[in-house]
Amino acid sequence: MKSLNLTFILLLISLLASSQQSTFEQTMKRPLGQSKAKTMIAIAQSFVGQPYQAHTLERQPEGLVCNLTAFDCYTFVESVLALTESRYGSKTYLEYQKTLQKLRYRSGQIDGYQSRLHYFGEWIVQAQKNNFIQDITSQIPDSKPLDKQINFMTKHRKLYEPLVNDLVFEYIAQTEKKLSKLTKYHLPKNKINEKYINEGDIIGITSTVKGLDFNHEGFAVKQHGRIYLLHASSEFKQIMISKEPLTDYLNKIKKHGGIVVLRLVS
Repeated sequence: MKSLNLTFILLLISLLASSQQSTFEQTMKRPLGQSKAKTMIAIAQSFVGQPYQAHTLERQPEGLVCNLTAFDCYTFVESVLALTESRYGSKTYLEYQKTLQKLRYRSGQIDGYQSRLHYFGEWIVQAQKNNFIQDITSQIPDSKPLDKQINFMTKHRKLYEPLVNDLVFEYIAQTEKKLSKLTKYHLPKNKINEKYINEGDIIGITSTVKGLDFNHEGFAVKQHGRIYLLHASSEFKQIMISKEPLTDYLNKIKKHGGIVVLRLVS
C-alpha cells in the first residue's frame, strides 16, 4: 500500500512538472507585442481563469517554487514579470527560474524563510534596483508620502509559523524597521487620475491595516476607455479582470488605501 501511495505521489509530481514546462514553453512561443508592457499583459491575460491559491510558497526547507498553475496576487505578478523577462531573453526555463529568484529573494539569494521578500514594499525596492521596474508614483500629481510603521508580521507572530524561531523573528523585525524608514509615496484612492496609468503598469494597493504596507497587487488593463485590474482574486478564487474600473474596485474595499504605479523598464 505504501509503495502504491509513493508511486501515485511521484506520478503527480511528474505530471505537475510536465504541466509547468508545457505552460512555460507555450508562453515563450507567444508573439511579442508592440511593447514589453503589451507582451506582459498578453502573458498575464493567458492565465485568466486559472485558480487562486494562497500559501503556495510555504515549504520547508525554503526553496524556489515555480508554480504556473495556481497563484496568489503576489506570485501572479512576479511570475508574469519573470516570464516576460525570459521571453525577451534566452527563453529558457533556467532563465525564468533565475529571474523569479532574483525577484523573490533578497539579493537573489535563498537563505531560509527570512531571505524571502515578504513585504511588497521591499519587493519594489529590489525590482527597481535590478532595473525591472520604475516606481513612478511620486511623479504623479496628488501623490502623498506614505509614512507608516511596518510591523504586521512581528505583531502577528502566530500567523507565520517560521517566526517561532527567535533568530528568524529578529531578522524580520530588523527588515520591518528598515522598511519603516524608507521614503514612500502612494496615490490615495480618492485622488487617482487614470490618465497617468498605462496599460501594463503594475499596480500595488496600499493598506489601511495597521503595520501592513500593501494588501494586493495586479496589472492595469484598459477596457471601454477605463483602467481595470487584472489580478489573482481571493474573492472569486481565480485570475480575472476586475468587474468594475480600478477606482470603483478600490472604493468598495475599506482596507485599500490607495495605489503605487510601477512601470516596466523597456
